Amino acid sequence: MAGKNLRKIQPGSGKSEVCSFSTDESRFWLIGIRIYRQRNERYTEACTLERDRFGGGGSVMVWGGVSQHHRTELVVTAGNINAVRYREDNLLPHVVPFLQAHPDKTLQHDNATSHTARSVRDFLQDRNVSVLPWPATSPDLNHIELVWDLLDRRVKARVIPPRNVRELASALVEEWGNISQQELANLVQSMRRRCTAVLNAAGGHTRY
Repeated sequence: MAGKNLRKIQPGSGKSEVCSFSTDESRFWLIGIRIYRQRNERYTEACTLERDRFGGGGSVMVWGGVSQHHRTELVVTAGNINAVRYREDNLLPHVVPFLQAHPDKTLQHDNATSHTARSVRDFLQDRNVSVLPWPATSPDLNHIELVWDLLDRRVKARVIPPRNVRELASALVEEWGNISQQELANLVQSMRRRCTAVLNAAGGHTRY
C-alpha cells in the first residue's frame, strides 16, 4: 500500500512518476573536533575552538521540502516546531504556493503532532491541499530522509567543520543549496525500488 501511495504507474510506459512533495524537519548536531597543536601554540587562532554556550544544546533544527524537480529553501528554526510555527513558517510561505502551482502534487509529511493538529488539517483543507495518507507505525518512506542523510554527509565532509551552532546553520543552508537537482531527482526516483523492497518484505526490514 505504501508503494502505491508514493507512485503512480503510467499506463503503457512502465515508468514510475513520483507525485509527492515531501517535507519534514530534521535536527543536526555539532560533531566533536580534535585539535592538534605544537608547543607554544595554545592560544593561536588556528588552534582555538570557539564554543557557543547558548547554542540550544549544540544542534540546529531545519525544515525543507523536495520533489523530483523542485525544492524549497532550507528553513532554520530556533527550537522545536509546533503547529502554529509549522503553519505560519513552513506551510503558508512555502508549501501552499508550491502545491497551488503544481496541483498534481500531493503533500507528504509524517504524523508528527505539529503536522496532524486540527488547526493544520483545517488550514490545508481550506486551501485544497491534498495530503498523502500516513498510517500509524508505517515504514518511513519519505524520500526527504535520504536528502537529510546526504546533507549530513556533506556538512561533515567540509574542510573546516562548523565550530558552533551559528556556523552549523550556515553550513547546512550552504550545502542544501549545493546539492544538485539531479542528485535530488536520483534520490526521489530510488523510492520505487525502496517501496518494492518494503512490499516484498511485508513491511519488515530491508537493506535500505
